[in-house]
Amino acid sequence: MALIIVAALLRFAGRDWVAGDFAKFIRPWSQYIATHGYFASMGDDFANYNVPYLYLLSVLTWLHAHTSISLLHLVKGLSVVFDALLAWYAARLVGLRWSDRRIVALAGVLVLLLPTVVLNSAYWAQCDSIYTTFTMAGLYYLLRERPWVSMALFGLAITVKLQAIFVFPVLFVLLLAGRIKLRHLAPIPAVYVALAIPAWVAGRPLRDLMLIYANQSDQYTSLSMNAPTIYTFIRPRTEVIADFRTAGVLFTAAAVLVLAYLVRVRRIPLDRERIVLLATAYSILVPFLLPGMHERYFMQAEVLAVVAALYLPRRLWPVPALVQIASLMSYLPYFLGAKRPQPMDFRLLAVLMVAALLLTGWQLLRPPPAPEVERAERDETAFLVPNQVGNTIAV
Repeated sequence: MALIIVAALLRFAGRDWVAGDFAKFIRPWSQYIATHGYFASMGDDFANYNVPYLYLLSVLTWLHAHTSISLLHLVKGLSVVFDALLAWYAARLVGLRWSDRRIVALAGVLVLLLPTVVLNSAYWAQCDSIYTTFTMAGLYYLLRERPWVSMALFGLAITVKLQAIFVFPVLFVLLLAGRIKLRHLAPIPAVYVALAIPAWVAGRPLRDLMLIYANQSDQYTSLSMNAPTIYTFIRPRTEVIADFRTAGVLFTAAAVLVLAYLVRVRRIPLDRERIVLLATAYSILVPFLLPGMHERYFMQAEVLAVVAALYLPRRLWPVPALVQIASLMSYLPYFLGAKRPQPMDFRLLAVLMVAALLLTGWQLLRPPPAPEVERAERDETAFLVPNQVGNTIAV
């Protein structure tokens, strides 16, 4: 409870910090909604976010107009609510591995206290916790073998932001393995189309709504937007950047397929542990290789790294630290300002992200242990759980 209070106070401290993205994008979008009508404005192309977030923003704009609460506090408050839901589902995922409530509580508190999660919502006023919450909830119900609910949540995630797709290759692997059927994927496009209908009724062309992400694909031309990716090592001439972007997308697709192939050819058992590891690996691999990534696009990796580490604490405890350091250091240039020197070389941050990926991939692809070895490993919970006589076992 004390740690939850600390997490709340950290967010409260950032309530009045105005980020450039809020001043440049979210506030003008809200003003457009207020002046053009809460529903009618949904028929216009005035923002570079998909319409579900604009629906939420229109509600916040109405609340701002009819209460004394500032728009900044409302926008941040929405993201903070999803921070709490994100921590809840991270804890539920860990609860599928451990029955001890202390470990489950630890998972939720760790996610609430992740510096990047705090900065993203309470300071930056970004909405990455929203789609990440839906992907974590989708993964939870997938592990609970409730595919219809899971796919509906994955559909919600991708309607909020395209970056939710970073963990979607897990569904491809499960489809190949026969763990889910093709019909189970139907809720993903169904949810996407259903949430586009209000904007279509308001007057926005259906084609624009269906292709909104494709139309935004060339919005950013840089290979990396302060993200710890492979492109920190690559500095091509301006005239060939477009070719590098195309090659990067194709190379990412190849890497996704190679990992799926390795999982299948090595006959990796897709139990809950391996599915969590697979989701964690993809959440690092895809944004690491894709061009045009922002530093914020590793949020799913940051949360899944915590979950994976609590699934295999003795083997994967460095992974959340590596991912968090790399992500947090990449956040700092935005908060410190472009004129200040970079706190760390981004190539080093990319190396940390690669180390996290290799550690996760090694555990994912290792042969399954013999039953007696596996049973012994699962009993080794000394880092968190007292032994039968009540004494803490030293690690």
